[in-house]
Amino acid sequence: MIEPFPADLQHRIQAQIATGEFSNEEEVLREAIESLERRQRGLNQLRAMVVAAEEDVAAGRVGAFDRDAIKRDVRARLAAQGITD
Repeated sequence: MIEPFPADLQHRIQAQIATGEFSNEEEVLREAIESLERRQRGLNQLRAMVVAAEEDVAAGRVGAFDRDAIKRDVRARLAAQGITD
């Protein structure tokens, strides 16, 4: 069983309930955990992309560097997976 939350977290949870978006503590915590999991998935995907890019560089599979095109590509990939910044 989870021990009671520290007072600062209780206040933050109650503040979220007070917005009317959540009915109870469970809904607040469920949303918080789902958000954390989405963030972690996004970070893991970015790490995998960095590894793949490093492998491409090491193997000489590189082309001209276009920062804007890369940003668009990364954002499109993340958006396709439901991950937003």
